[in-house]
Amino acid sequence: MRVSACLLLLGASCGGGGAGDRDAGQGDSSQLIDAPPAIVEPIHFYGRWDAMSAGWPGSTIAARFSGTQLQATFNDSGSEWLEVIVDGTSRAPIHLTGGTQTVTLTTGLPAGEHDVVIAKRTESFFGTVRFDGFVGATIVPSARATRLVEFIGDSITAGYGVLGALPCQFDQATEAEPHAWGAFAASELGAAHTALAYSGIGMARNNGGTTTNTMPVRYARTFAEAAAPAWTWSYTPDVVVIGLGTNDYSSGDPGQAYEDAYVAFVRDQVRVHAPAAPVLLATSPMMSGTARTQMRARLDAVVSRLADPKVTVVEIPEQLASDGYGCDYHPNEVTQHKMAMALVPAIRAATGW
Repeated sequence: MRVSACLLLLGASCGGGGAGDRDAGQGDSSQLIDAPPAIVEPIHFYGRWDAMSAGWPGSTIAARFSGTQLQATFNDSGSEWLEVIVDGTSRAPIHLTGGTQTVTLTTGLPAGEHDVVIAKRTESFFGTVRFDGFVGATIVPSARATRLVEFIGDSITAGYGVLGALPCQFDQATEAEPHAWGAFAASELGAAHTALAYSGIGMARNNGGTTTNTMPVRYARTFAEAAAPAWTWSYTPDVVVIGLGTNDYSSGDPGQAYEDAYVAFVRDQVRVHAPAAPVLLATSPMMSGTARTQMRARLDAVVSRLADPKVTVVEIPEQLASDGYGCDYHPNEVTQHKMAMALVPAIRAATGW
C-alpha cells in the first residue's frame, strides 16, 4: 500500500492536505466559508511511503492513542535513528540497528489520550524503515493538517551534522531532519512539511562534479536510492521551497547548466505536480563571496526565464562563525532556526498564512 502524506508539525496531528482540501486546521473555522470537513484517520503517514516503508529523511508516522504507554514494531534495512515526540515533548530517540525490533516509545503517562510523532532522522543511504504497527495502547482517530510545505534540498535540508559541534565526524547520530529549517519553519507556520533531501546532491551536478542522480532524477522516486517504484504524486503541496546549489558550486561556478537545469526542474516537474503553489528558490547559508553572488544572479535569471509570478527568490543569510557549526561546517540548530525565520515571512507573504 502506498500512503501519501507529509512531514508533520511536530507534536500535532497532521496530514498531506493541499490547498484544495484545506479545512479550518488550527485556526478559527468561522473564518473559512464552505470549508470541507477535516479528514480523520487512525494513523497518519507523512512523506513518501510504499508498503509501509520509507527512506527519505523526515518520513513520519503520527497517531493519537489512549493509554499510559506505547510501543511500535519496525523493520530496518540498515542503521539509523528515529525522532520521538509525545504530547509535543521530545523523548529519547530510537536507534534501529537492522532487522525487526519492537521498541518502547513512551511509558508512565497519565491515563487518557496522547499524541505521538515518530520521524525518520536519517537519510536514505542509512537504510529504509518499515512500520509494522503499534503495540500497547488503543489508537484514536485524529484529524490531518491542512497546510503542506514541500522542501527540496541537500544535506542542509536533511539536517546533516546538525546535532554535532565542530570539530566532529558526521554519522547517523548527528543527523536529524526534524531539527532542520524545514521542520522549524513548518512549526512556526502551523503547517506540515515534506523533506526530499539528499546529502551531496545538486541541481545540475553533485558534490565532486558528477552529473548522475541529481535532484531532478531522485525527485521522481519513492525511495531515493532506487529508480522504482516511481512516486505517484498523491498529494499537492501548498508551497514548494527549493534549496539547491551548494553542491553545484562545490567545484566552482557550474555555469549555464545550473540555470538551465533549474528552469527545467521547476517548469517540467515541480510546476506539473504543484500547479498553483508558490515556489521559493533559496540561497545557501554555506556559500559566501563570489560564489554566493553568482548563485543569487543565476536564481534571479531562473525567475526571469520562468516568468511565473509565483516563483520568487528568498535570501537565506550566510551562517556565522559566532553561531558555531555542526559537523563538517554544516549549519547547527542555531543557524537552522535563523534560516527558518528568514523563510517564514516569505511564505506568509506568498500565502497569507
